[in-house]
Amino acid sequence: MLNQLLSMGPRRLFAVGLILAGGLLAVLLVVLWQLGVFDSPPPPAALQSAVESIREQEQQDSAQSQQPAAQQQRVGQAQAGPEEQGAPQAQDAGQQAERDQQQQAGDADDQQDQQESQQQTQQQAQQQAQQQATQDATQDSQQQQVMTPEEPTLPELAGTWTISERGTSFVGYRIGEEIADIGTTTAVGRTSSIVATLEFDGAVITTVTIEADLRTLRSDQSFRDGALRTRGIESDTYPFATFVLLESIPIDALPVGEEAISATVQGTLDLHGVTNPVSIQLQGQYVDGLVVVAGSTEIALADYNIEKPTTARVFSIDDVGIMEFELVFERAD
Repeated sequence: MLNQLLSMGPRRLFAVGLILAGGLLAVLLVVLWQLGVFDSPPPPAALQSAVESIREQEQQDSAQSQQPAAQQQRVGQAQAGPEEQGAPQAQDAGQQAERDQQQQAGDADDQQDQQESQQQTQQQAQQQAQQQATQDATQDSQQQQVMTPEEPTLPELAGTWTISERGTSFVGYRIGEEIADIGTTTAVGRTSSIVATLEFDGAVITTVTIEADLRTLRSDQSFRDGALRTRGIESDTYPFATFVLLESIPIDALPVGEEAISATVQGTLDLHGVTNPVSIQLQGQYVDGLVVVAGSTEIALADYNIEKPTTARVFSIDDVGIMEFELVFERAD
């Protein structure tokens, strides 16, 4: 093969070199893609993203519910079409016959009668159009009232609230690390395997408990997810992380529209077999019968006896990470 390469002319040798370089570049890009170099971590937990997910889902549900009604309307129009088309044709034929008779007879009185009849027909058509417009406006107003009911009072929202199937709920982590072939990056893992309860008495949130199954944490790297089962948080040994509210949260007024409540809540976090007090910055909003909450807090690994898992690929991990969450609650009773 070497002799063949040496025997090639400069142009052919240059072409072969380009082909080999292109192949090596393609292989390198595939390897980097598999390593996740081109992946960007998901954005931090935010109240706005949780609210947007709810509204997108409601728009999809509304569009699906309107399709059967639109289909029935089209069928009704198709059935009524021939009759509606036949009436103007018959009317045109009669008017044409009358015009022929008027032209033959040359009677000016008949022409005046026809003009008066046409004016009456136009007036009737205008009145019918006005009545139809009034009916449509009334129906639109009634539908808008149904779609935008009055906001409930705080006592009406009292009860037990649990995780809803509407919207997106998750609990996760965010921590800096340095990985071979990638460099410094942010590791983000999340799980939607959550059991949570919120108790509200109409004025105060008295109880909040959140339990996340850490065995279902998923990130952009499967090797990281597998390593955390036996190292780091050791989810095979300590499968659950639990938050319990210590101090009640007073709610002075229901946030309306785009308004949100901001608060710093006190509680305990049970993680990796260790329970510590934590302060969590969060925001909450009431959206279409749902309570949407988003927040985060810093977690020092040493406070929970978590040894940073380093491997041949993972050179280093930050000492402090972030626990973050987005939760969507609905009333259970």
